Amino acid sequence: MTKKVLAIVDYENICFKCLEKKEKIETFSIYRNSYGSSFDNNHTELNICNECKPVDLEKWFDEEPEKIEYYTKYKYEKNIIEFVDTFPLEGQELFWNRCASGACADVMNSQDWIDDKLGILPDEVYEEEYNMYSPRQIKAYEERFPTCEHPVNAVFNDKSKGCYCPFGASGNYGQEADINISEECYGCQKYKKRETKIKEMSHDTYKKYEVYIQGKEFEHLFE
Repeated sequence: MTKKVLAIVDYENICFKCLEKKEKIETFSIYRNSYGSSFDNNHTELNICNECKPVDLEKWFDEEPEKIEYYTKYKYEKNIIEFVDTFPLEGQELFWNRCASGACADVMNSQDWIDDKLGILPDEVYEEEYNMYSPRQIKAYEERFPTCEHPVNAVFNDKSKGCYCPFGASGNYGQEADINISEECYGCQKYKKRETKIKEMSHDTYKKYEVYIQGKEFEHLFE
């Protein structure tokens, strides 16, 4: 039986890489609010001991970015991320989650963060605790939306295109799944594998079609 990876409770004087308690620990902080940075609106800290500390760590954290028009370019952020990737999950959790703050920071219970990375966090926790898409919702959308009978290609007046299901889901033109998940596909009772060619219509016509299809669901109430 595989031993469960447990989040560290007290990380004071703990090195995030070796996870050992040391007398001398250095703390490196990132506080950046600049577009183009991998840490934009994600402030965090790194505790490291002398034995685990890379030679150029100060340079990675303290660099002045190159300003290019409307964004900033950091040369050494990749080095920081690649270094943190070598940490055990317990140490990665401390850097990316526990010590992090800001609009783009991970915000999860420490053990939940680790279980998420291990792929063992229950679907209900994603949905109920964090209002996140769960693996089962993502899987249902990616498998069902591209193969369902109901989605329709719709073209807007400006010639932009999309694909929409009358029962709530949406995706890219051509009935391709989008990076933005539609949770409606999970548990949908209307799913039917496509047997006919996909319809294409203007977006205005589609909105009328959507009302028509949804209305048909209630026809039996008036029979």
